[in-house]
Amino acid sequence: MSTRTPIEATSRNILSLLAIIVVFAVLEAGQVIFAPVLCGIVFGVVCGPLVDLAERLKLPQAVAALAALLLFLAVAILLYLLLEPTVRDAVRNAPLIWRELTFTLESVRDTLRGVEEIQESVNNALSEGAAGAQGAAAEEEKVQMPGLKEALAYGPSLVGGVLIFVGTLYFFMATRREVYGYVANYFPRLSFDCLHDAEKRVSRYFLTISMVNAGFGLVVTLAMTAYGMPQPALWGLATFLLNFILYLGPILVATALLVTGIVMFDGVFSIVPALTFVFFNMIEAQFVTPSTVGRLMALNPLFVFLSLVLWMWLWGPIGGLVAIPLLVWIIFVTSECSLPGGTSEGDLEEPDDPPLAAAE
Repeated sequence: MSTRTPIEATSRNILSLLAIIVVFAVLEAGQVIFAPVLCGIVFGVVCGPLVDLAERLKLPQAVAALAALLLFLAVAILLYLLLEPTVRDAVRNAPLIWRELTFTLESVRDTLRGVEEIQESVNNALSEGAAGAQGAAAEEEKVQMPGLKEALAYGPSLVGGVLIFVGTLYFFMATRREVYGYVANYFPRLSFDCLHDAEKRVSRYFLTISMVNAGFGLVVTLAMTAYGMPQPALWGLATFLLNFILYLGPILVATALLVTGIVMFDGVFSIVPALTFVFFNMIEAQFVTPSTVGRLMALNPLFVFLSLVLWMWLWGPIGGLVAIPLLVWIIFVTSECSLPGGTSEGDLEEPDDPPLAAAE
């Protein structure tokens, strides 16, 4: 039995690190293609049980995949129809909201008059140079302002990305059993049963989190209605969608609630909507999600944060959508499928050391 020398082991580790760097460099450079393809595969894994359900109803595999695709697109279109009027109104009222926020900030600044006087003295000393620099900057902004032609140039790219996503989603759902078979042939440790169990794990996790987020969004909607916040349904829908992006999503909602509360209300009550959301989010994160998802499928917060940072750095919001499902799939596959003989669904119920358990 041969053993590797330290030099060989070090060389192997260096080559593995270089391979990982090259892979992520390629993913970033080919975002236009790889992002919709990976999104299609991830959502195909999530929707896999829907295809299995349709097949149990005696539908052909291609028809079952088409039915799951149409259901997914129907939900996406419904979300768009719900969001579009509210987002349009928010964009139209953005200047008014900005003026109100500026007025509020100026009121706070007036309480720090001493600091403001120092700032004015510095501005007067630098006014001559600043005037010329501002004029040049204004001209530069005018030159760099994208026109209608540049804006329309993004249309074909967006349409192409959507078509790639839809095509990948459909064909993956229609042929995912064959895909799992090919992967199992090339990687003996990744058996078909283990890949299928990983699919069930990701789908179960996503479905459970969706139900939790829906309840969270409903509670936020009721609370914002009671406080008299504008468009409370929008806050509930934003909570439902952004809560899929762990940590970062709730921070965005809380910040938006804080800004809107300062604009809408006076005094201490202006921060009550944001504090209420933070309180509900703490209950959801500390009690509701752990009790529903369970210790078996809990994720290490460090892994979640690093996964979000990595994929959002690569692909922005699209990376944030696929980060958590990918993390669940990778952790399950690397911990369970590496065992001799693979794993089975019955073996996943009560493991002695849950692979996805969060660190205390």
